Amino acid sequence: MKTHTTVALGALLLFGCAPQSEPQAIPVTPVEPAVDPVAARVAESTQRLATTDGGKLVSRAIEAHGGLAGWLGAGTIAFDFDYSPRGDASKRRNTRNRVDLWSARAVQTELGDGADATLGWNGEVAWITPSADAFPSSARFWALTPYYFVGMPFVLADPGTHFEVLPNAEYEGAAHHLVKVTYADGTGDSPDDYYIVYLHSETGRLSALRYVVAYPAFFKDGGHTPEKLMKYEGQRKSGGLWLASTLHTFAWDPDSGIGEQVTDITVGPVTLGEVIPASDFDPPTGAVVSEDL
Repeated sequence: MKTHTTVALGALLLFGCAPQSEPQAIPVTPVEPAVDPVAARVAESTQRLATTDGGKLVSRAIEAHGGLAGWLGAGTIAFDFDYSPRGDASKRRNTRNRVDLWSARAVQTELGDGADATLGWNGEVAWITPSADAFPSSARFWALTPYYFVGMPFVLADPGTHFEVLPNAEYEGAAHHLVKVTYADGTGDSPDDYYIVYLHSETGRLSALRYVVAYPAFFKDGGHTPEKLMKYEGQRKSGGLWLASTLHTFAWDPDSGIGEQVTDITVGPVTLGEVIPASDFDPPTGAVVSEDL
């Protein structure tokens, strides 16, 4: 019987007539959809800005300049920034800036005849070469200053930013929404800075801003610089985003308004999406390094 059973079973298998067993369920592990970091960041920022009227105006401005997705999707920005105070050529700061938009790390290379300074911020320390006095400003302060002005209004979507709608005002013959921007304690190196942005009522774009600098290392007992007004002019499209090519600054008087021009600022060619090695943000051998403000 054992032999016959074996033969019969072999025949059944050979001719496809094997006894059928109950199908077994195969466990399936659900696959989580990949999270798009740009979409997630845009969604979070948009939702946060939508909670206040001022934030809604800033969100509209960001869209009018090309949208936060385009800004964050680029990943990096590179540009020339030529800052030239009127009446004091020794304080001119002309640099090529390269910035990681997600980590706010930056490196700058001085441009022009005789220029030899390079400075940067890697998220932990500021540094400068070849010496501490190679550049006419604090490396920690200046490493991200050009980026913040050039990146308006996109940088206003960052966490820790508060908005207050001020009365509308006319600027250069057109009605503008005014939004005052302040910062939560502990936001950045200088949370007591503030900006008042001028947003064109029809186009939504940034036309100008008023600002003060309250950097603690400059104002150890509190306080800030007098207000200045910065004009955003020469808008040009770079990688789908509208950015200004000149950011000239003027004295500001609360009674009489715009005063004399105090600084010429030109923003050179802008490149979005350049691959920047992470090591470029770190201090090179021999750099002067500082963790302090």
